[in-house]
Amino acid sequence: MEDEREKVNSLIEILLDELHVSSVWNGGILLLAFFTLILYFFILPTGKNHTWWKSIIFIIGVFVAYMAIGSPLNIVARIQFSTHIIQLILFLLVAPPLLIIGFKTEIIHKALKFPIAKKIANILTKPYVAFILFFTFLTMLHVPAIFDAARMDIYTNYFYMFGLLFIAILYWIPIVTDICFERKQKLLYVGLSIFALIPVSLFLMFSTEGMYETYSDLGVFVDALEACFPPDEEPLPASFYESLLPSKPVQLQHVGGQILLGGGIVVFLITMLLVQVFEKRKATKK
Repeated sequence: MEDEREKVNSLIEILLDELHVSSVWNGGILLLAFFTLILYFFILPTGKNHTWWKSIIFIIGVFVAYMAIGSPLNIVARIQFSTHIIQLILFLLVAPPLLIIGFKTEIIHKALKFPIAKKIANILTKPYVAFILFFTFLTMLHVPAIFDAARMDIYTNYFYMFGLLFIAILYWIPIVTDICFERKQKLLYVGLSIFALIPVSLFLMFSTEGMYETYSDLGVFVDALEACFPPDEEPLPASFYESLLPSKPVQLQHVGGQILLGGGIVVFLITMLLVQVFEKRKATKK
């Protein structure tokens, strides 16, 4: 098992070396990241309460999001399902709270002066709506038919991922901000989130067969991998792709389920600790 893992890792290194830099480091996503930062620093108004450390946190959030879907991690995630789960944890559980904490809220305060904007915001920021949407879509993404369909087309894949990011931001707003919850409610919300991760994690951990064609069928695997390459990227030999195809996709699903549950618990426990610390600090200042 260890020898096979080392062999696959070596092949992945060869693949990353062979591919053009624009395939390994997604230029389109990089431009989007730069555009986001330009918009943030030069277009969005800065409120009186916005501090420099919030800007640093926002930059880190953009960096984490880019590393999740625009770095070599995205290529490896199309080869190993367990890496896909790491990608999701970074993109949906780590980046969103950083983006929210660091965001310049002055533009939001101005937008909420319009009644229609306020109504939409009230609907979108209802905690139970965001909670249900987030865990429903996270689970649905791992329904085999939906997962495979999303992986076969790069635009569909990014539609799913950025749609999930938007829902993840809505999910994190009640935790990170004070507009919905007090301390005890935040802790309950985060605690329930751990239980909400269990169904999809167990679904993966106790699967008995390779559920995703993108990791078990050579033709689909190649199409899904090449979907994230530029059109002018020269195809690699079929024998090389065959060597990359996971020989034990079920094991990777099990590992993915363990990473999702374990990583989610770690993120949520750290979140609960930070909520306790910052809420008590706020109470002391009052």
